[in-house]
Amino acid sequence: MNIETDISNLILNNLNYSVIIFDENLVLRFLNLQAQELTGYSDRFLNNIRLSRFFDNGAYIEEKVKNVMQTDEGFIEFEYEFRNRNRTRYVILEISKIIEENTFYILVSLKDITRFKEMDHNIKNEERIDDLSRFIAEMSHEIRNPLGGIKASAAYLKRKFNEPDLNNFLEIIIKESSRINNLIEDLLSLSRKHKIKSAAVNVNKIINEIIIMEQAEFSSKNIEIIKEFDPSLPGIYGSENALIQVFLNLIKNSIYAEKKPKGNIIKIITKLDYTRNNPKFIKIDFIDNGCGISKSDMKNIFVPFFTTKEKGSGLGLALSQKIIHEHGGFIDISSVKNRGTTASVYIPI
Repeated sequence: MNIETDISNLILNNLNYSVIIFDENLVLRFLNLQAQELTGYSDRFLNNIRLSRFFDNGAYIEEKVKNVMQTDEGFIEFEYEFRNRNRTRYVILEISKIIEENTFYILVSLKDITRFKEMDHNIKNEERIDDLSRFIAEMSHEIRNPLGGIKASAAYLKRKFNEPDLNNFLEIIIKESSRINNLIEDLLSLSRKHKIKSAAVNVNKIINEIIIMEQAEFSSKNIEIIKEFDPSLPGIYGSENALIQVFLNLIKNSIYAEKKPKGNIIKIITKLDYTRNNPKFIKIDFIDNGCGISKSDMKNIFVPFFTTKEKGSGLGLALSQKIIHEHGGFIDISSVKNRGTTASVYIPI
């Protein structure tokens, strides 16, 4: 037993960032436990996988490594998106060279900044929402008053004359007036600063109730619901009605995405998230095998009024994100076009 090696490995495995070592031939020689968790690779890849295969954009990283090898300082640092097994993590990637007895190694360290990226993205979206909120507050009153008059007048004329041809047009006026009013309600919900009235909430119970409520929709589109609920999941404190709104919106998005005549599946998973220790989160995954979201659309999914639905308002995800953020959590969405989407909701315990 090499005591020095054991101590070195113990230290490296207890660092709070990822450490990866390649030899002079750029073959993987070591990765600590943090690196294994972040990248998805394990010890069985040692002495087997080259740097060019380890990284999604291997040629780009190899070019960076060559630059390090040719400099006296032997160090470079930059932001990087690490992709592996349909998973993306945003990291600060540092490359340095270690020389020992005429042999050199390449040391790569990865500092996970995914959470900070998510927070920055949330802040930018909230800034957009705040700008929109000021406009909504000024305009909603001016819109709703005449809208109420239009709807009431149409209802009166429908009762007064009761003529089929006229009634058809009056019914359209009433229906569209109601739709505009609902849109204004969504906008007002988006613009308000909510103070969450916390109460004990059972996430599994809420989702079960929504599944029962949407059973007719599942049947009409031949959707199979798969539930993988952690029965020991701890409770959280939050607004049950607000969380119902979020979960229902995500489930309806999955229902809309299912276009196949058969083989449609929506899987819902609840579990503890062990990747973040402070605070601890409950993670709820809504996974479908539907039409997916294109890469160009992914960057806009939380932007108010952006929608790919024919009759969508583009407010559902923006409002859902705002509600979860008010609970101290966040929503992460990943998707592959024509293969499906996973919406993950993180709520602190």
